Amino acid sequence: IYLFNYLFNQSKIKSDKSTMQRLEDTATPTMIIVAIIGYSICSSTLLLANKMAMEYLPYPSVVSFVQIITSAVAVLVLKYLGVKVDDLEWDKIKSYALYIVAFVAAIFANMKALSNSNVETVIVFRACSPISVTVIEYLLMDRALPSLRSSFALLAVAVGAVFYCQSDSQLALNGFGSYTWVMIYFVCITFEMTYGKKLTSSVKMDSVWGPVLYCNLLAALPMFLIGYSNNEYDNIVSIFLNMPLKGLLVILFSCVAGILIGYTGWLCRGMVSAATYTLVGVVNKFITVLLNVIVWDKHSSPIGIFAVCICLLAGSFYQQAPRRDEARKELALAKDKDIEAIIPLKKDLTVK
Repeated sequence: IYLFNYLFNQSKIKSDKSTMQRLEDTATPTMIIVAIIGYSICSSTLLLANKMAMEYLPYPSVVSFVQIITSAVAVLVLKYLGVKVDDLEWDKIKSYALYIVAFVAAIFANMKALSNSNVETVIVFRACSPISVTVIEYLLMDRALPSLRSSFALLAVAVGAVFYCQSDSQLALNGFGSYTWVMIYFVCITFEMTYGKKLTSSVKMDSVWGPVLYCNLLAALPMFLIGYSNNEYDNIVSIFLNMPLKGLLVILFSCVAGILIGYTGWLCRGMVSAATYTLVGVVNKFITVLLNVIVWDKHSSPIGIFAVCICLLAGSFYQQAPRRDEARKELALAKDKDIEAIIPLKKDLTVK
């Protein structure tokens, strides 16, 4: 907690509120719903597109690197065409660099966790991350605790994830190394989600495309190094030259989805709390599970499908916790209304 608090304070850049900093204050319920739906569609589409892309280019780091470079170039082209995109500034680069460190560390820890355990174990820990994000928001980000209904919704998502994973295969944690890497992944995801929200409120960005540009430019080199360390670039030229047109189109489609998820993701993150954004990400993964069953006819057990439905239903019952200043204002207004209701009653009793 102390480490998180110290790192959060490093991102503060004093300035008047910018477009990104005002998003949560100015967003209407309709805007938030549209942003969440847009982000969910892009997230689920990208996951399925990556699954198809891996059939032609079975190197995850290379696929991610191509998507990141494409996104960065696309945003720079938009900037050249006159679309509002923030300029690169050293203070902002320093703030976003820490986010990229957490992002890359989460990817690396995820790979190591998968090599020591299995996918189901990682899914369960990922599904529990909204709970830890809620705690960090309460302790360090002036966010109120969620209501009882929302707390049960978060717990139900985590429990549903456990049932889903148990339905097909047992949770596997083989040895101390498994616990170590899964916990590192859990901490990295928690920090990435909370610090990402901190960036939207503490770093002045006058467009949503600004964070997209910063993140993709800064993530390109680390992602390339991850692939290079795993020898994924040894025969990459010949793979692309011999790739059929359908494979190239699939990879291009995944790059387009990557551009869109960058924009919708930061737009959604700016409008909602870190816990809400994290929960949306978890729910998106279970939506993808259902789409995977439909598209690829990958039949899960009835218990597994039921567990996925529990997660989706529980996620729909979650209500975002207000910031504590908003909660205090609401409490003050409620007290004022109670006082206003009591005063006429006292006058009536005095007259009588």
